[in-house]
Amino acid sequence: MNTKPIFWVFFISCLSVNAQVGIGISNPSNMLEVDGGDVYVTDKFYINDLPAYDGNTYGPDKFRIVAIDSESQVHGSEVDGRFMEFVGNQEIMPIILQPYSISNLSADNLNDLNLNISTSKYVIALSNFEAVPVDGALGIYRKSVSGSDYVYDNFVIRTFESGGNWHVEIRAREANPQAGSYQYNFDIILFPKRFFRNLGNINYNLGGVNTGAAAAPPTGI
Repeated sequence: MNTKPIFWVFFISCLSVNAQVGIGISNPSNMLEVDGGDVYVTDKFYINDLPAYDGNTYGPDKFRIVAIDSESQVHGSEVDGRFMEFVGNQEIMPIILQPYSISNLSADNLNDLNLNISTSKYVIALSNFEAVPVDGALGIYRKSVSGSDYVYDNFVIRTFESGGNWHVEIRAREANPQAGSYQYNFDIILFPKRFFRNLGNINYNLGGVNTGAAAAPPTGI
């Protein structure tokens, strides 16, 4: 004898009368209340009209994130922050990689490139740098006082804050190539500040030697 239809009729009847279901709890106070364990969904999970992620429709490059404000609740309390859907929102991605290619420079001087990336939202790092000579550029150097020898100059690659945005400087401040120009290729790595902690600057005086060791790890890690 198949008892499943009878069970489901009984279950539906209980839902209609009580409108509350408890798993691991005898007297639920909400429509669905789970106690004493985790909730594990093996197939798909829906919130209102938010569709399940299937790896095709939205991603992986068009992913969706559902999140709540972690500061709006304490462990064991009700979630009083509403569920929010972020569709490719850059500000909540843990790491963002943006390649750049800078061409048609005046000699080697990239004095100031405003990236228009907010310093209040992001911390950035410059990596994967490449300097490509163009139109006969022979290298970054300067002539000596006599005009016959070539002397290397200090080359600067840095990011800095100005006017609320991140900027890039790439150049030999005292030297220009004899001819031609350069194309600079690099990646900017962005770390949203909500995932970032600034522990402050650490200074080491090596006392004129070439090796050293930190007395302790940075405070706060």
